[in-house]
Amino acid sequence: MYVFIFTTVVVGFASAGVVMLLFRLWGRKAPKYVIPFVAAIAMFGYMIWDEYTWFDRYEARLPQTISVIQTFTDENIFAPWTLVSAPTNRFTAIDREKLVSNPQNPDEKRVMTLLLRKGGETLALTHLVDCAQGRRGYITPDTSLDSNGFPTAMDEWFDMDADDPLRAAACS
Repeated sequence: MYVFIFTTVVVGFASAGVVMLLFRLWGRKAPKYVIPFVAAIAMFGYMIWDEYTWFDRYEARLPQTISVIQTFTDENIFAPWTLVSAPTNRFTAIDREKLVSNPQNPDEKRVMTLLLRKGGETLALTHLVDCAQGRRGYITPDTSLDSNGFPTAMDEWFDMDADDPLRAAACS
């Protein structure tokens, strides 16, 4: 967050400096309103560019073993352009390298999901997906595991829809 604020301010100062330099090279004095106006427009433009390109830039830096399975957008009344086309500001991904089938029950898969949000911390969750029954459960530090690293019993199961992205990614 601090890097974003710092970068936005630097863009404002840099664009104001360029305009001041151009006016000086032309031998004219810049009107008082031009420099702050240019800085504000540049900062505003940078903020919008950052919002709309964040997901593509972040996804490009992910390792090959990470697959994005779901994206989310948020509309914001204070950013009216998002009402027309909302940018992707969070997504769910799985680590295919950590997708493991239970040797005792091949319909059960252990998968690690990553929940990422722009400007937020990354949350890593480990799920047990039962492909046959279409349900999932969270594996927590309190879950007792067998010798293969699979839960001996799940405390709570959650039903999954047939088109659930986690189910599709883990069970295919």
